Amino acid sequence: MPPVTGRTRRAGRSSACPPFAGAMLALLCLLLGITTAPVLASELDLPQGRLLGDSQDGVHHYLGIPYAAAPVGERRWRAPGTAPQWQGPRDARRYGPQCPQTAYPAGSPYLQAPAAESEDCLYLNVWAPADADGLPVMVWIHGGNFTRGSGGLSVYDGSALAGQGVVVVTFNYRLNVFGYLAHPALSAEQGGSSGNYGLMDQLAALEWVRDNIAAFGGDPGRVTVFGESAGSSAVNQLLATSEVDGLVHGAIGQSGAFFMRQPELAEAHRVGQQLGERLDADTLTALRDIPAASLLQAFAALEASGAQLGPIVDGRLIPAQLISLYEQGQFARVPTLLGYNRDEATSFALYPDFPGIFRTQTEFEEGLWSFAGPAALPLIWAYPEQPGSQRPYMDFWRDAVFGWNMHTWAELSEAAGAPAWLYFFTHVPNDFWGEQLGAYHAAEIPFVFGNNVPSHPEDRAVHNLVQAYWVNFARSGNPNGSGLPTWPNYSDEARYLELNSRPLASEDLSWLQIRLLDLLQAAIN
Repeated sequence: MPPVTGRTRRAGRSSACPPFAGAMLALLCLLLGITTAPVLASELDLPQGRLLGDSQDGVHHYLGIPYAAAPVGERRWRAPGTAPQWQGPRDARRYGPQCPQTAYPAGSPYLQAPAAESEDCLYLNVWAPADADGLPVMVWIHGGNFTRGSGGLSVYDGSALAGQGVVVVTFNYRLNVFGYLAHPALSAEQGGSSGNYGLMDQLAALEWVRDNIAAFGGDPGRVTVFGESAGSSAVNQLLATSEVDGLVHGAIGQSGAFFMRQPELAEAHRVGQQLGERLDADTLTALRDIPAASLLQAFAALEASGAQLGPIVDGRLIPAQLISLYEQGQFARVPTLLGYNRDEATSFALYPDFPGIFRTQTEFEEGLWSFAGPAALPLIWAYPEQPGSQRPYMDFWRDAVFGWNMHTWAELSEAAGAPAWLYFFTHVPNDFWGEQLGAYHAAEIPFVFGNNVPSHPEDRAVHNLVQAYWVNFARSGNPNGSGLPTWPNYSDEARYLELNSRPLASEDLSWLQIRLLDLLQAAIN
């Protein structure tokens, strides 16, 4: 199908200043540098039907496009069905509803304004330059611990990123009990396996991109999938599915992977059975008839007692533990750009009882000893006490949860012949959360998308740098480019780039600690 070629018409203006402002207001707008960028309507034909979107600053926006059948009623806890068709132009100027979820607690840096929710939530959004033709495609998978989030959050708006010459896609996928419930009855109904419906949604979104993105001016042969936290873990998992072949040509993982042990199907079945018992639902029909809010509430009670829902080794999409699949080279061997942040633990430490966050030397030593026994001694030695500081405990949690996973991903990719680049994000945003938390978990996201970037010159410099590396990677499978500090391959020397306003290439990031964590993870797995 032909690329977007600027079939636009004027639809209005977006600005703090209206188009017919009075003289004094117009003068104030001029003095403040506020402009009146026109918003134009843009139309595009797909096999599903015609879309009516927006166009502004040379970028087309098409929002709320259904990429699969609504997973409601009898479709709850089934693989995503074929995307619907429609008659006449479809309004694609608003995000679709987000998937059912519980909000982040008050005081969280990740708390978002309330948004419309529905189980009918499998929608995606596309931003494309107006003259796009054969451009690289970047498909974003949002984070949120597989329980929260949406592709429609303002920080993920793809306008600025698309303005750099790429087509950007974000999407929703089923979360929490709707995305990851496994149950013996579901497995019997579905050929011996259940769960991982969120993973199936992610694959369906990528299939939609393969089949439709050329109409937006994107190249289906140059698709980079990228994500942060749970979204990065999803990328890590997707690469190990045979279904991803031909759908993804590059991968970016920001602070998340699944090389620690995942629950397997039998364990997930037990959680599903406990949920059914709590709801007094002894058939699939009864479970599918329960309102979404009641399901979320019932699982929240189970979660409080230690139950977990998320991606599992289901024996079908994920046939074995990811560490084994990657060690055997059973994954899509595409170029990878990977990394994590210096202060990953600080936002989690806001919650008094967050598991694994230690606050004193006694807690640290007793917690590690109870978990690892004598194997804890070298780790305690590797993170020496700093009187009056929680830094050693924060660094341990960062390395154990994020650092080890990202190093392992880079090492296994390189060993299988897939080039990898590793970053360590140390820039502290010049805003409220940066002042409180440092280079915290997810702090790099605004710098990738170009949204909500503080106005400080250092922040603007980091934004320009990060976005250039990410876009270069999407174009060529290599982040390096003209005018940028050289970013070396990870390779045998464990080389990496420290990302801040003065990027520095180095090697052996936390080498001793990562090697000790290797031994601990080997014992656990």
